[in-house]
Amino acid sequence: MLNRGYYGVEFFFVVSGFLMGRSIHKRRKNLRLGLVEPVELGRTTVRYMLKKYIGIFSYHIFPFIALMALKIIVQDVYDGGAKDVMQYIFNAIPEFFFLQKFGFTNTNVDVIEWYISAMFIAMLLLYPIISKFYYVYTRAIGPLISLWILGVLQYNYGTFADQDRWLGFGYACVFRAIAELSLGASAFELSRTLSHRFLKRKDNVILTIVEVAGFCLTIFYSLSSYTSKYETHVLMFMTLSIVLTFSGQTLGRDAFQNGVVMWLGKISMPMYLCQLLGINIVNGFLGFLPKYSKTVLALAFTFIFAMITIPIGNRIKKAIIDKRNSTKYNEVSMLR
Repeated sequence: MLNRGYYGVEFFFVVSGFLMGRSIHKRRKNLRLGLVEPVELGRTTVRYMLKKYIGIFSYHIFPFIALMALKIIVQDVYDGGAKDVMQYIFNAIPEFFFLQKFGFTNTNVDVIEWYISAMFIAMLLLYPIISKFYYVYTRAIGPLISLWILGVLQYNYGTFADQDRWLGFGYACVFRAIAELSLGASAFELSRTLSHRFLKRKDNVILTIVEVAGFCLTIFYSLSSYTSKYETHVLMFMTLSIVLTFSGQTLGRDAFQNGVVMWLGKISMPMYLCQLLGINIVNGFLGFLPKYSKTVLALAFTFIFAMITIPIGNRIKKAIIDKRNSTKYNEVSMLR
């Protein structure tokens, strides 16, 4: 149905960059006010990345293992004997730890998780740079890098939405992630600046119209078969809508502050991680059904597995955090 369903990825890249920028700005502000102790930048980066990594990895384990087992059965990997099964599992280790977009792509167990791998690589590069040069990056370098990378990809390949293209020194999707996370961080700074302005009612109305128009354009383009040369145009309109939504200057600013939206946000990542599990179950065992029926069943299975994944992920996350918090370090040796 969605000719350009990848705009969901663009949305999450930009929002992830936005939230990263907000986190960095909040820490800088707290440091300035003396509310937190100064911590070496490398350690701050690792803490931020570990929090992000654990938050996703905990919910990724169950659907990934289940999908790998399903593919071993459905794709008849086991027909080659224990050796082929063990080789398949061993080849999947980099992907299990989100390392595939470094270049360690030996299997494609869950192909949609390329986005998470690319995001982590880009964040690990950008977080310390933005932390060190926040205003320079979010107001000048970030927008420049974003437009430059997207322009290069679109000029050379006709699209920036190609997760498997190897550029000789890295995957195109990693540079796409760098560009859009940078765009998101700059979007936060613009949204923060806008939020401090006192606007008249008519200004709020105009901004609301622009906000809604940007999201409608994104949805329309995702459904359409228009040429890909407009990808960046639509991405910029979508980013502008995100800026306006988070600025609190539009009429619908309270629309997202309710239990339903919070619940949808909570299940969005498990749904994302479980979607291929649902699709492969339907295609593997119910492939004879009509397309519409398969779509509905795939969605239903995805939702069911997401509901199973949440409590399992919560337990894994708690166990990892408890183990990390209980680990004691030799402070003297750490100073050497």
